[in-house]
Amino acid sequence: MKGGNFQLRDSAMHSLKWLSGVFVSLVFCGAAVRAEPAAWWKFEVDEGEQITEGVTGTKDKIEGGFRTVAGVSGGALKLDGFSGYILRRAEQAPVVSGAFSIEGWVALGGYPVNWCPIVEQQSQPDRGYFFGIDAWGHPGLQLSVGGKWKSVQSEIRLPLRKWIYVAGVYSPEKSAAVYINGEPVSSAEIRGAFAPAPDCDLFIGKHGAKAQPEGTLRPEATAAVHTYLDAIVDELKISNLALTAEQIAENYAASKPTAEPDIPPRVLPAGPCEAGPFGAYYTKLKYYEEWDAPWRVSDYPDVVVRFDDAPYRFVFWRGTSYIPHWVTENGIWYDNEFNETWGHGVKGCAEPMSDKQCRHSHVRIIESHNARVVVHWRYALVDNFYTFARVDEATGWGDWTDEVYYIYPDGVGIRKITLHSTNPEQPHEWQEGIIVMGPGQRPDEVLEPEAVTLANMNGETATYSWEHSTPDHPTEPRNANIQVINTKSKYKSFVIVLPESKPRVTFYRGEIRREVCIFPWWNHWPTAPKPSDGRWAMDCDQASHSALTHTEWKEHSKTENTMTKIMMHGMTDKPAGQLVPLASSWAKPPRLVLSGSSFVSLGYDVTQRAYVLSCRRPGRPQAIKLGLAADRDSPVLNPGFVLRNWGQAEASLKINGRKTEQGKDFRVGHYHRLEGSDLIVWIRAQSSEPVKIELAPVDG
Repeated sequence: MKGGNFQLRDSAMHSLKWLSGVFVSLVFCGAAVRAEPAAWWKFEVDEGEQITEGVTGTKDKIEGGFRTVAGVSGGALKLDGFSGYILRRAEQAPVVSGAFSIEGWVALGGYPVNWCPIVEQQSQPDRGYFFGIDAWGHPGLQLSVGGKWKSVQSEIRLPLRKWIYVAGVYSPEKSAAVYINGEPVSSAEIRGAFAPAPDCDLFIGKHGAKAQPEGTLRPEATAAVHTYLDAIVDELKISNLALTAEQIAENYAASKPTAEPDIPPRVLPAGPCEAGPFGAYYTKLKYYEEWDAPWRVSDYPDVVVRFDDAPYRFVFWRGTSYIPHWVTENGIWYDNEFNETWGHGVKGCAEPMSDKQCRHSHVRIIESHNARVVVHWRYALVDNFYTFARVDEATGWGDWTDEVYYIYPDGVGIRKITLHSTNPEQPHEWQEGIIVMGPGQRPDEVLEPEAVTLANMNGETATYSWEHSTPDHPTEPRNANIQVINTKSKYKSFVIVLPESKPRVTFYRGEIRREVCIFPWWNHWPTAPKPSDGRWAMDCDQASHSALTHTEWKEHSKTENTMTKIMMHGMTDKPAGQLVPLASSWAKPPRLVLSGSSFVSLGYDVTQRAYVLSCRRPGRPQAIKLGLAADRDSPVLNPGFVLRNWGQAEASLKINGRKTEQGKDFRVGHYHRLEGSDLIVWIRAQSSEPVKIELAPVDG
C-alpha cells in the first residue's frame, strides 16, 4: 500500500463474487464487510395487490387484509392482524445459509396471540429460521442449529403505535443476537451449522403453522389458528452476512422516521359521548379500519340508546356479539351477561359470547319514542364451533334466548330474559357483572379496588375490595338484592332484583393472576374473531373483559320449555343505599285506584315497570283519573303507564290538579300494533304520599 492506495497482487487478489445470489464486496482499508441484501422489501405497493421486492425484482402478492400507509421511507405495508400476509413460494425464496441478518422497521397495532413472524422460512423443529414477536411483544430470533431449535429473545416489550427498528443476527462462529433501535438487547451462544429450509415457503406477517393462542385456558374448546401480524412493516431486509453492532447502529441512525406511524388509538365505539335526544338508533359503529373491514353487514347493524339527561349510553354492538352494555360518560363498558350453559354436546361454554360472527345473535328496535325504548335481543346458546346446546332430537331445536329491554328516560331499564330449552331447569347462568375495556384500558384502571357495593331493602350496605385478595363470597348485608359496580366514573351501573326472588350474590374467584392484575382479565372476547373459550390478557393491547359478580335468583315464570327471569338495571350517580326507593317503587309499586269506567286496569307489570290499562272503546279514549296510593314502603318514582288501544291521540296531564306540559318530566309516545295503538306515558315524579293523575286525550 502506497500513498493510501490499495494495490492488488495476483497472489492476494480478491474478486467480486456472486455467492448464493448475494453480491458480496470485501472492502479493506479498515472498513467492515458489507453485503447487498439477499432480499429487500421496501413495500412500495405496485398495482393491485402486489409489491416488487427490490433485489430480485420478484412480484409478491399480498394476501388478505392490508392497506398502504406512509412508511419510514416512502410507503409501508399495514397488515390487518386477521388475514393479511405475504407468501413467497420456496423456489423463489432468498437463499439463506451460514451467517445471516434480518432487519426492518415495525409499528405494532397490537400484540399477536402467539409467536408471529415478521419473516420466517422454517420447518420446525429441524430446519429454517424465524424472526418475529411473541404474545407479550418481545422480539426474537429462532433457528435450527445442530439439529436443534435454538432461540434468542429480548426481554424488552415493544411499545405499540411506535416505529421500532428490530434486527436479528446469527454468526456460526460467534452467537445470535437481537437488536432494538440499533442497540443489542439480547444474545445467546448459538454456534454450529445453521440448517436452512429451502423447500419451505417464506411468510411475512403470518405463521405458517396453526397453534392455539398463548395463554389459552380451555384447550378443548379453543381452535388452533394461524397467527397474523397486526403491524406496519417497512424496509425489511435479509442478508447472508452477520452484520456487526456498528453496522446495525448505523443502519438504524440512517433511516429514522420523522413521522408517527398511521395507527390511531383504538376506542370501543359507543356513539356520541354527549347527551342527545332520547331514543334508540340503528347505526353502524366503527371501531378501527382493519377490524371493521371483514364484516359483511349493511349500514345499520348496531343499536345505540341515547339519553337526553346524561351522557351515558346503552349499546348493542356486533363487536360484543350484541351483548348489550351500559357505557359510562368516560367510556367504561358494563354488561349483565346472558344465558350460558355447558355440556350436552358442546365444547366449553355455550353462549352468545361464542358467536363471533353474530350468526345467531340479532337485535331489533321494537319501540323508540319520547317515553321509552324497547329493544329485543335474540341469541342462540352455541359453543365456539357453532354447536347448539341441548338439541332436541324430535324438533332439532337447541337452547335459544329472547331478551327484551324496556328502557326509560331516567336511565333505568327492565331486562326480561326468556330461555327456550328442552331442559330449562338444567344449569344455566343468568347474570354476571362484566366490565369490558378497549385497548389501553385495564381492569384496575377502570374499577375502584373496592369494586362492588351491595345493599338490601333496609338501606344496609357493604363494599368489597379486591386490593389485597379476592373477597370471599359476601354475607353482608343480609338479603342483598341491590348491587352497584364502582367504576371510576360519575355514573355507575347498578342491578336490582326483586327481594322475594331470594337473590344470592357471589364473586368471581377463579382465573385470576394477581401478578398481572388484581381482577380476572381475559381477551378472547370481545372483538376477537377466532374460536376461543378463554385466554389470559397479556396486556391492554386488545379489547378485553373482567368479571366481578354472579347473581342467582328465582324465576319470574316458567313452562315446560321456557323459564323467564327479570331484573332492573341502569345507570346512577347515587350510592347503593339510596337506590332503595327505586327498588321499592318496582318491587312494591303503589296500588292504583282507577276512577270511571272508560278504562280497565290490568295491574302493574313488573316486566315493563309500568301500570297497564286497557281502553274499553278502542281508538276512542276518554279522560282517565287514577290515584297512586303511595307511602314510605311503596313510593312513586318515575312511573310508567301503558294505555292499550288508546289510538292516535296525544294526551295532556295533570298531577294533583296541576297541569304539566309535555317535556322532560312528562313524556308520551305511541306503540302501533297490528291490533291497535297504545299510548305510553312516563312521568318524572317522586313521592311517598298519594298522587292523583289525570290524563285526557288531545286531538292532533
